[in-house]
Amino acid sequence: MVSLKEKIELMRQGIIHRYVIPMLESRGFMVSDWKRPVSLEDKTLRDEGWMALYTVFTTWETYSRNAPLHVYFNTFYGDIHEKAYRICFVEFILNKHNYRLPPAVTGIFTRLNTENGYYWKHRIPVNLDIPESAVTDIDSKYDELLLLLTRSKVID
Repeated sequence: MVSLKEKIELMRQGIIHRYVIPMLESRGFMVSDWKRPVSLEDKTLRDEGWMALYTVFTTWETYSRNAPLHVYFNTFYGDIHEKAYRICFVEFILNKHNYRLPPAVTGIFTRLNTENGYYWKHRIPVNLDIPESAVTDIDSKYDELLLLLTRSKVID
């Protein structure tokens, strides 16, 4: 039996894979070889121990136009209610393990803590009701972060 959380995740993934990703690909984004690592925030501590927030349907693939900045669709994080599938969090992850960011960008990015260190991410919510608008938001935020990272000499 599929839970409500899993149904919502599958609905988000359906919209993303049928509409958002093809539009991003037309703008130069491609599936990358790097997968988003499971982080400590992807789990919650309960009486039974650490419980995963992600489901068996969660995909870890990322998309990139200019490495090392990757886009990840976090389809498992968010509210669980009737219309929750409309909102999806998009993470822009800097694929530089344990990298020390300069002060100019540390307030823009937060840590994605993993078992063996950390990566840096910036997360935004996108509304999947209008996929074209979501793609515009993702594309413009990606360019903004890329410019910021270039000016801060984090990437060339």
